[in-house]
Order: sequence, then structure tokens, then C-alpha cells
Amino acid sequence: MSIKLFGTVLLAVVLLAGGLLLNGPLTPSFALSPAEQIVPLPPVHLDLPAHGQDDAAGGPADQGDAARLLSLMNAADAVVTGTVIAEAHALDGNSAVTTLEVRDWLKGGTSRYIRIVQSPNAGGSLLCSGESYLLMLRADQTQAPDVYRIAGKASEGKFAQQDGRWANDDPLLTTALQAWSQKQPAALVKKLAA
Repeated sequence: MSIKLFGTVLLAVVLLAGGLLLNGPLTPSFALSPAEQIVPLPPVHLDLPAHGQDDAAGGPADQGDAARLLSLMNAADAVVTGTVIAEAHALDGNSAVTTLEVRDWLKGGTSRYIRIVQSPNAGGSLLCSGESYLLMLRADQTQAPDVYRIAGKASEGKFAQQDGRWANDDPLLTTALQAWSQKQPAALVKKLAA
């Protein structure tokens, strides 16, 4: 076999292999094909017992906490679970921006990565890099798309993953979320599993 023919065959093999690799196993995993698009769930609703009736989770005091949780979920533009992969703080100390890699969209969008703006002066602790959260979010209309703020006062809409469950700074909201998740369909409970 001549060197010219060998060079031509080698070039063809390299081009063919390169084309297969670019369209095959080396395609970035974050590039979703149309068949893999994330489909958002319908709006979240919580069936509360009639006013004054007790339920299995407790009495009327628990209903108030469940109603507060429901209000946060319904007012939220997005409800997601995910892990913080980056955080940045403004030099003036007025804001922190974190990037969240979304694991599941329970309500809202479809992006794999979103940014969350927090003001340290608004109360509640800031999101931490490497930590997983369940977040109820409001779209930040003054920012670019996929930029959100945590819903509620003092970050009420932020639940951190702790010991295999979602915990809020307010223990009453933690209890309300646990009671609410027990009443939901198995598919949603699986998505909420910490």
C-alpha cells in the first residue's frame, strides 16, 4: 500500500471517527435533546381540612402553618430542588448571587441552571455552595431571565437538606412541609425526597 493511499484512508477514518464522537457519546450531557425536555408540573395545591376541623397532622394551629406553606407555594413563580454550585458576594455587601443546578422543577421553568439573588439585610441565612435546597422562588423582574429571589419574609421559601429531610429556619414550616408531602402523589414525593 502506498503512503499516499494510506494517508487518504487514515484521514477518512479520523474524519469519520471525529464525526461520530461529536454526535455521539461526547455530546455534552447538559445539552438536552427535544425528547429530554423537562416538563413542569401543574400548579401545586394543598387540600386543607375545613376550618375548625382537626386532621391527622394536628389541630387548627397546624392548619395555619399549612396555609402559610400553601400560600408560599402558590405565590411562587417557581419551586425547585437543586444544589448551589457557585456563589458571589457584592463588594458593598448589599447582595449575594448564587447559581443553582436544578435537580427537579416542581413548578415553573425548565432551565438547568438558575441564579438566586439574596440580600443579607433581608433576614435569613444565605445559600451555601455545595448545599442542596428546596426553594420557593419569585422571578426577579429587574434582572435577566432565570434570575429569582426566595419567596416569603426572611427566606421562608428556603428549605435546606439536613439529615435526609428538608428543614426551614422556622420549625413550624418544616413540620408543615413534612405533613404536606405525605398527602401528595408518589411521583411528587419522589421528587421531594432529600
